[in-house]
Amino acid sequence: MKNLIILTGLSGAGKSTALGLLEDMGFYCIDNLPINLVETILPVISMNVDNIAFVLDARSENFERIDEILNNLKKKYASNLKVIFLTAKDAIIINRFAHTRRNHPLLKRVNSLEKAIQLEREILTKALEFSDIVIDTSNLNPHQLREKLVEILGSVKKKFLVRILSFGFKYGLPLDVDFIFDVRFFPNPFYIKDLREKSGRDEKVKEFLYNTQGVKEYIEMIKNVVDFALKRYENEGRMELSIGIGCTGGQHRSVFFAEELASIYRQRYEVLLEHRDVK
Repeated sequence: MKNLIILTGLSGAGKSTALGLLEDMGFYCIDNLPINLVETILPVISMNVDNIAFVLDARSENFERIDEILNNLKKKYASNLKVIFLTAKDAIIINRFAHTRRNHPLLKRVNSLEKAIQLEREILTKALEFSDIVIDTSNLNPHQLREKLVEILGSVKKKFLVRILSFGFKYGLPLDVDFIFDVRFFPNPFYIKDLREKSGRDEKVKEFLYNTQGVKEYIEMIKNVVDFALKRYENEGRMELSIGIGCTGGQHRSVFFAEELASIYRQRYEVLLEHRDVK
């Protein structure tokens, strides 16, 4: 195991947003893990998973053991462990619960939201003392919270994945891509006898398309759009971008463009290249 994140803090302070980001960053995430199971489950999971994140908060029974649990984890995992505590002002939490259908998890134990928040603060006192990072989300929207966490956890991010898919429009649009670029307006090698049975990976097809007016410019245009999106995806904590390149049959032009883009982005990212409709 390389990284262990314990996420705790007040209900309504943004733990769900933070956990979603950690999942996007490649962490194996467990929400509301019973505190008595932490030391039993962790060794089993860590045998097969590098990055693990748990949410431990006042919803768990026996939460009074949090200091004991965190103390044991810090001794055992030392530099691999970070405890992140999310908090916010009472008025902000009250307002957030007013805009959601969810009730405060401790509301059944007291007769008002204000008292539930105060009770939770008392229960979480020990967790706060053991925290490595405390984030007040009172003035942060979900986007800003994600940005802050990305900045804090940047050193444990998994490598960004760029997925590139070539396809033929005649066989249907792919449903699992973020961007689709059409290359059907370039000459089709299918209509050249010597190229018809080849694919966009063949040197003769590459030479034909390299020498086609506008191809190099269009590759640069696609790159500019993708680079623009990549920067913002990374700022959001998202770790994957998928691109579809389509021509008529998915055999020549789309394959060529997909191969060219893959070559460009392999220099900086992990790239997964797939040619869906190559025969």
